[in-house]
Amino acid sequence: MSHPQPVPLQGDFSALGLPELLDYMHTMAKTGILLVRNGAVTKTLHFKKGLVVFATSNVPEERFGEMLLRSGKISAEQLAAAAGHITRGKRLGKILIEMQAITPKDLWNEVRHQVQEIAYSLLKWDSGSFQFYEGEERTGENITTSLTVPELLLEGLRRVQDPRLFERRFPTKDVIFERVQPAQRPQNLHFEEYEKHVFKLVDGERCVQEIMDLSEIGEFETLKTLFIFFTIGFFHVKRKKDRFAQEQQELQEAQAVITAYNGMFSFLYHYLLREVGPIAENILEKYLGRLKVSLPEIFGRVALRGNGSLSEERLLENYRALAQPRRPALVNGLNEYLYSAVLAVRKTLGEEHERKVLETLKSTRADLFGKPPHSSD
Repeated sequence: MSHPQPVPLQGDFSALGLPELLDYMHTMAKTGILLVRNGAVTKTLHFKKGLVVFATSNVPEERFGEMLLRSGKISAEQLAAAAGHITRGKRLGKILIEMQAITPKDLWNEVRHQVQEIAYSLLKWDSGSFQFYEGEERTGENITTSLTVPELLLEGLRRVQDPRLFERRFPTKDVIFERVQPAQRPQNLHFEEYEKHVFKLVDGERCVQEIMDLSEIGEFETLKTLFIFFTIGFFHVKRKKDRFAQEQQELQEAQAVITAYNGMFSFLYHYLLREVGPIAENILEKYLGRLKVSLPEIFGRVALRGNGSLSEERLLENYRALAQPRRPALVNGLNEYLYSAVLAVRKTLGEEHERKVLETLKSTRADLFGKPPHSSD
């Protein structure tokens, strides 16, 4: 009685990406053959205990002889001559050594190079199907190599220039990564300085979008680098950023800042009102009008209220529309109006009155009013 063949692990890249599939083979120390198809193209990766030991491809350019020819190791004449002597028991590499076209060292190095190139090419695929046949690996080859999946992923993904591969894996940019402990990371991998730069930006608090904003290498390369570190096991997902909660907290903090400044604006208005009467409102409206022109992103449609403060609703509405970082822009704008109001006191009432209001402001709101106002109009 014959035993049924085990059903292979199979699927397509829309459900499971090839980088994740290779990482699974590595993590589970799988032995067997991974067969991958995309249209008429068929390639295989042979695994032994999670290591890639051999690869094949039906693409003519990825044949062993063609790769030797392309790299300049042999000439077209040498390839043609060697091809005529290939038999069932005698492979191209052995013939080329006997012809003294390559050395034994060249043969082993080029086999490794061929396996690497086939594996790298697979990582550029955005569609296809796979089947993994688990079991004792038998390549039928005497010359094999031993490549770790992390090193293949590192170099192979570096070569990918299609943003769609990485965007599919990060459909939202609110993912927060956390570094894996050094002892649990793959060893003996070399990283470029720009990759180390991105790695340092991952602190367990910043989300992908915030890291992309801070990175010096652009959004695509940053996204690629984050994906590489995640795929080879240097990061794990900590959580997703709660954008709504973060926005609400930021708005509450902005409102607190506006309220604090409005307390000073109201004080200055009432000081002027006591000294010069209703004209105080006209004086401050003039300075606010100037800021509506020079800083419309902060003061557009902002009105002076009856108690001398500025309309919080409009300020918050403008604040929401600001690009990040928003808080410094808000504080700088409010300071400009504060300095204008103090300047109005000096121009209207004189330097002695300016000194009095400054002393009051510094004593009551030293946290907000730590430097003197502008001395010029």
